[in-house]
Amino acid sequence: MDYKTAITELIPYIDNTYNEYEVSSKNSLKQFLIDFPNENITCQKGCGACCHFPIIPATAGEAFVLLNKLLATGYNLNNLAEMLFKYKDQYFEFTKKNGKLPLIDSDQKAFLQEKLPCPFLLKKDDSIHSGSCGIFDYRPLICDFYNSIDSPKLCELKSEHRSVDSIALNGSIAQDKIRQYERNLFGRSTIGHLPLLLAALCTKEGLGSFLLEKKLSENELKEEYAQELNDFSLYYELLKSIDYTLTEKDFLAIEEAQSDLIEKLS
Repeated sequence: MDYKTAITELIPYIDNTYNEYEVSSKNSLKQFLIDFPNENITCQKGCGACCHFPIIPATAGEAFVLLNKLLATGYNLNNLAEMLFKYKDQYFEFTKKNGKLPLIDSDQKAFLQEKLPCPFLLKKDDSIHSGSCGIFDYRPLICDFYNSIDSPKLCELKSEHRSVDSIALNGSIAQDKIRQYERNLFGRSTIGHLPLLLAALCTKEGLGSFLLEKKLSENELKEEYAQELNDFSLYYELLKSIDYTLTEKDFLAIEEAQSDLIEKLS
């Protein structure tokens, strides 16, 4: 698919999906506060705990739309790429030291000790609870998913904490819709860590992989895990475009992370 068509197709759909999510989430929050009048949302401007997480999950399409919005508002592509590449180098430095991508819980907690924030977080000091989002008006869906009702300290430690489940569910449904739309357009869709996806899209190889239409035939889709493997091929290619090749340990970590998620949902 050519670049212009991708923009024309993706921006309106993702914007509309975000708007629908915002309406449903406002209603969910309103109902939550009625049902639980003694609870308060502890997420607020200035807390950057979740901005330090090693996984800020967004679809490749969401990253593509965000990148183009930033360029349209005056961001210089070279400067943006330099910032993102610096982040990915630091991220993969941890990965090398850790032996695999920080996908499972223990590795994510270790990553938080690095205090490596999202490259768009405007820090005031070294505290994990300081700063504000530099792209707040364009932030991806995931950055509004989790409305914590417990101490931000639990977020900082990647510990179990309560949140408004109905809002997170709204977000998951919206992101699933976006993924299916991307599959209809390109044949495949992937979710990855937002800064890494953005860095990949700043490369010729990564952008080419994203725009490549790789649709499966009806017969191919009948094969077990065919769609999942097609989706995964995009994730693999995007990481490779920023000089990271998945290892056997990464594959095992992906399997473990998926198993943990299934267990939590069951």
